[in-house]
Amino acid sequence: MIIVVAVVVVLLVGAAAAWVVGRADVPGVAEAVTTESARPLPAGPLDADDVHDVRFDQAVRGYRMAQVDDALARLGQELRDRDVEIARLRDAASHSEGWT
Repeated sequence: MIIVVAVVVVLLVGAAAAWVVGRADVPGVAEAVTTESARPLPAGPLDADDVHDVRFDQAVRGYRMAQVDDALARLGQELRDRDVEIARLRDAASHSEGWT
């Protein structure tokens, strides 16, 4: 019986010590890092550097599909918006040529 009590006491002391050490900051030990290295597209208008700098996390099957889908949807919308703006500006330029 004394052996069982001794084992329980040792386990409790060990668990308490592990909890205290786990809660304390250890000098010289850096913060935990994440395995996600994604650099998503920034908010606002995009340029070629933004597209060049985009990075996706790799998963078991390759890249995280949701991140790739979001980036491609955003790029597609940006391209559509720019095409509309280019068409509008060309139309305005062709109308202004008639006035000169």
